[in-house]
Amino acid sequence: MKKLSKTLALLLALTMVLCLAACGGSKDALSGTWSADLGDDGVITWTFDGKGKCTMENSYMKQKGTYTIDGDQLTVTLESWSDPSTYTFSVDGSSLTMNENSGYGISGTFAKK
Repeated sequence: MKKLSKTLALLLALTMVLCLAACGGSKDALSGTWSADLGDDGVITWTFDGKGKCTMENSYMKQKGTYTIDGDQLTVTLESWSDPSTYTFSVDGSSLTMNENSGYGISGTFAKK
């Protein structure tokens, strides 16, 4: 009986640890602020909160939006965009490469700030 109580207590403690870890708010690979000077497009800064909200800022505007990730596909919807934009992206250490799939959007390699 005593062994059963210890086992049950251990399982309960493990369950609590796992629940707290799940509530800890894991973040995705894009979490953080990324910036690049893209020539004619100027300095573009993306900030991703790691949980689906983002901002894009340049010298003309700052827009809030949302994003989702599916594999290497990043879909972004900013408040002034009529349609979402989808990017193929990769993160390599402190470097984020985003290529807008339609060919019309802003693409480039951004450094983590």
